[in-house]
Amino acid sequence: MNIKYPRTEIMVVLGSKVYPLYVTEPAESVRTILSNTTRESLLTFETAIKTNHGNGLWYPGCGEDPFWTNWTVKKSAIKSFLNLPEPKVSIDYSYNPERF
Repeated sequence: MNIKYPRTEIMVVLGSKVYPLYVTEPAESVRTILSNTTRESLLTFETAIKTNHGNGLWYPGCGEDPFWTNWTVKKSAIKSFLNLPEPKVSIDYSYNPERF
């Protein structure tokens, strides 16, 4: 099963504030992309946003599933990035009549 989840948190400066972008790109790939591009390069990442509240940026614990879209950011706006752990998921397919 191919489940899409955020793998890297990229901290970017937009205006005068720093925002986290949760992207599907692994941290190792982000490191490679950043080292092979110039300061003025525009980089596009598949980024999680919220489906309501004006389509703001999604963050873990916001109570809804992310909507994935391509987000372009200038390399000079990226300040740091962090590798996120793989989520732990447990799926129980057993039948329990008391649950219904």
